[in-house]
Amino acid sequence: MTTPARELPRILSSQKVFDGRVFNVTVDIVKEAEVTYEREVVHHHGSAVIVPIFDDGTVALVRQYRHPAVRYLLEAPAGTLAEGERPEIGAARELQEELGLTAARLEKLSEFFVSPGFCEEKMWVYLASDLAEGKQLLEDDEILEVVRLPIADALEMIISGEIQDAKTIIGLILAAPRVGSPIFAIEYPAV
Repeated sequence: MTTPARELPRILSSQKVFDGRVFNVTVDIVKEAEVTYEREVVHHHGSAVIVPIFDDGTVALVRQYRHPAVRYLLEAPAGTLAEGERPEIGAARELQEELGLTAARLEKLSEFFVSPGFCEEKMWVYLASDLAEGKQLLEDDEILEVVRLPIADALEMIISGEIQDAKTIIGLILAAPRVGSPIFAIEYPAV
């Protein structure tokens, strides 16, 4: 059910409080019905995550140090879209930059809001196949290791907790049925 426009919250004012490389933050004064309140919003151009699958059923992931997690995480290649960049173009660019791969086939699996309560970032998930190897084009601050493993092993690493990155978990789960892998082959005991 759609809410009529007269009932939607109105932004009375907006002030940018942070202007960063990846995202910006504004504080909005919002009026909703008879209530006025402050709302912080993270503005982001969106991002693309890619699940690159080889003909032999292996998937390429990257192991990269993540400061907020204070450790190395195993992740699907992904990146922020440039302002106005189409998601499929950003996905192809990130695949080339991080893994040195090009895909003859790039299939959109899904798109979703990362955290719509306070962030306008939208993420697009792609399955990349018919891959050709080339040269990585890492950014100056990127240091990563490419890890190639069977997709079934990657799915088991989700259950074991070895893979904890949300975009990677979502990407692998969405890709598994498309490449003929059961989502989870682990037997669960009856509760």
